[in-house]
Parts: sequence; structure tokens; C-alpha cells
Amino acid sequence: MPGLAALLFLLPWFIYGSAVFQRYGLRDDYAILREAREEPGKILRVCAAMGRPLYGWLLEASVRVAGNIDGLTLLRALSVTGLGLLGAALFLLLRREGWSAAPSALLAAFLTLMPSAQVIASWGICWPQAVALLLTVGAFTLARRGFEAPSEAAWRRWAWCLGGVVAMGTATLIYQVSGLFYAVLLAAALVLRRDTDLRAPARWLARHLCVMGCGLGVAFILTKLSFTLGLFAPSPRIAFEQHFLDKAGWFLTQVLPNALALSALNTTGSAPTAGYWPMVGLTLTVLTLGLFIEGRRAGRVGVGTWLVGLVVLSAAAYSVSFLASERWPTYRTLYALTGVWSVYFVASLMNLGSRWPVHGPRVATALLGVFVAVSALLAHLHSLELFALPQGRELALLDEGARQVVPARQPRVFVLTARQSDTSAPLRYLDEFGSVSVDTEWVAKEMFRALVEERFPEERDVSHLYRFAAGPVLPEPHAYDILVDMRLQPREPPRPIHLAR
Repeated sequence: MPGLAALLFLLPWFIYGSAVFQRYGLRDDYAILREAREEPGKILRVCAAMGRPLYGWLLEASVRVAGNIDGLTLLRALSVTGLGLLGAALFLLLRREGWSAAPSALLAAFLTLMPSAQVIASWGICWPQAVALLLTVGAFTLARRGFEAPSEAAWRRWAWCLGGVVAMGTATLIYQVSGLFYAVLLAAALVLRRDTDLRAPARWLARHLCVMGCGLGVAFILTKLSFTLGLFAPSPRIAFEQHFLDKAGWFLTQVLPNALALSALNTTGSAPTAGYWPMVGLTLTVLTLGLFIEGRRAGRVGVGTWLVGLVVLSAAAYSVSFLASERWPTYRTLYALTGVWSVYFVASLMNLGSRWPVHGPRVATALLGVFVAVSALLAHLHSLELFALPQGRELALLDEGARQVVPARQPRVFVLTARQSDTSAPLRYLDEFGSVSVDTEWVAKEMFRALVEERFPEERDVSHLYRFAAGPVLPEPHAYDILVDMRLQPREPPRPIHLAR
């Protein structure tokens, strides 16, 4: 068992390692690099305004250490290390809950390979989300000890549960939706229960949801208190949904399919990837068959436990985003929801294998292994081809322009910003997979400045070395000395920069 845990810790490095050490960043990275150095406390204030003060504290401290574009590698390394720890911890927890070795290892591996994990691994400033996920695992472990240790004194059991609430609240103050990963752990324990009465799993689930809710509530109260005391100013983005029926329809059509597709990606502006809808269909088919087998084995109580758990835990896993007024179905907000459906998918597949005691479990495990292997290959390709390489090409284009800057001439620089459709990646989804960073003036300005700072590290303020402008419309040639055209980005090394005569 320790050997498998060690392999699961190393797995994210095998999958994402080649992307981690590429030279690139994403849109917010460049501004945050500057703000950590020149505007201490700003990152903390911005994150705290959205109810994530611990995210801001962790991010500001780590970015200050990273220092420059090459230092973003350190942040991605922290992300991958966090995912490795998560995989190892999940495996040990699943084994303790009664999962067999192979299915628990494969499920733990998949939970570090799915699209939500790919975003965390590939986007450096997302590394605190991995910390929040680990805290959520700790919260479940503490609460489980409190609920399932009847031999201990009552005050000790309450202390364990209180520790779970504190860990849950801490995770929420880092990144709200990462705290909801608690629901994934509940799903993993619930599918193994063999009760004769629905009231027993209902009470068990209610106790854990109470810990989860108390943690969320504590974080919410502390956030509101920080606003009331004037420590931080609330962001306009903190607003509750007003139209829940409409939001439910949006969830069913725009969000849930992304979770059901498991490792297959959705796309923006074109049809989803070829495996997207077949994967949605496969997930629903396997779950339906697995539910049927559960009914044959455990009767109505087993079916009720699975159905109620799936519905309740899916709701819990997306509760924060559902209550928020924003409608932004990014993969980084789907970690818990996809995780819940992944647990039920794996459990259903194992149920199907149990119908044929001689070879069925081995066949089911082999099929799960193939699925995880394909997911691992996709995760590796996505991290490279949809994050590292296209973002690296954008950076290289601007770097060519920055190398043309001659301080004595104070050249006029114009960056012709790109459209999202100009991406050099094979597909795109919102601001994550295959997105274009330099589609606005402020990103172009921050990236260009970071590159010029690398050329002239002795300068405290490089902005006086050149005159900068950017926009989506090309000005007259006499209006610039250096033009960096970010449109129609090449898939190969960048083309030469045009110098105005």
C-alpha cells in the first residue's frame, strides 16, 4: 500500500512535468507578478474581496518568491506537488473506507487527471486550490474520527468534529468551490454502505453535511465580518442568484454535461470534442446498469441510498456556484461535481463486474485501467497543447518585440491584440483550455513590461524606456516603431516582428 501511494504521488509529475517546466504564463500571471513586488497587499485585498483571503495571502507570498516569468515554474511545481499529495491521500482514505486496492488506486489517479485538475496543474496561480483540496480531505478525516469513535470520550469526539469544521472553513477561505470536494469523499464512503434501513445512511449523511455546512457558514460569517469591520471591501461579484429556476435549467444544459463527460473536453465556439457526448452517454449508461445491479443486491434500500446520495451530493458539490449570481461553467469550478460523478461511475463499473464473480471484477478493473490510461494521455496532451505551448508562443511573439526596444530611442510599441478565435491551440474552452491571453490591452501591457524588465533588470521602472499602446485595430504605420501582431498565432516558432520605417 505505501508503494501505491508513492506512485500516486509521483503520477502528476509524469503527466504534467513536461508542461511545468515550459516558459509561459496565463493572462493574470503577469499582472500578479508585478503587483506582488510593486503593490504589496493588493493581491490579498482583491482575493479577500471575493471571500478568499487565504488564497490571496498564499498567492502573494509565493509570487513574491517566484519573482519573474521563469519563476512561474515554481508555482506550477507547487500545484503538481499538491495534486500528488491529494492522489496519495485519496488512495489511503479509500482503502480505509473499504475500497479494493486496484479500484481505489485508479479512482484516486483519475481524480488528479480530470480536466479540473489539469487547470490547477497548468495555471501557476491556481496552486492554492490544491491546498484547499487537501484541507478538505483533512476535514473529512477529522469528522469521520469524531462520528465513528464511540469508545472515545464525548469531548474528544466533539473536538474531532470541530477540527473538521475548522479545516473545512479554512479550505473555503482559500477557494470556496474547493471546499466542496468534501462531497466527493462522502460519495466514496456512501456507495460502500450496506444498510437495511434508509434512516441509517440518511443520519450519517446529515451529520457530515452538517460539518460541511458549518465550515461554509463559518467562512461566510468571517468574510462578512471582514467587510463590516472595513478590513476589506466586498467585490461586486459577491451576489446571490435571483432566478433559481432559470439557473437550474442552465445547470442541466451547460454545467452537468461537462461533469458527466469526465475526461472529455467541451469547447467554446465549435462542437465539443469527438468523445464528449459519447462519454456523457457512457457515464449515464454505466450508472444506470450499476444502479440496477445495486438494486438486485441490496434492494430498495440500496437503490434509495445511491439515488439520494447522488442527488444530494451533486447539489452539495455545486452549491456555492449555484447560489452565486455568476454563470461561468469553468472546469476549475467543477472539481467536486465531476468528482462525485466519477465515484459513482467507478462504483457502478465495479458493480457490473461483480455480476460475474470469476472474471468479472478483473475485466471491470481492466476496463477502468484503460479509461484512466486514456485520461492520463489526454491530461498530458492538454497540459502541453492547450496550456503550455500556445501560451508559450504568445509569450515568444511579445518577447521578439521586447528585444527590439532600444532605450535611447524610446520606441513607440504597438501590440495588435488577438481575438479568442486566433488561438494557435487545437481547441478552446472559455478562459482555460486553449484560450488567448493577449486579447486585451492590459494583458499586453503587463506581459510586455515583464519581458522588458528581464532585459533591463537594473531599471526600477522600465515604462519610461518605451511608449506603449495596444488595441484590436492597426494604426497608421507612422504611429509606431515596433509592431507586435498577436493575431493568427503560429503553431511553429514566431514570425519576425515588423519594424516601421
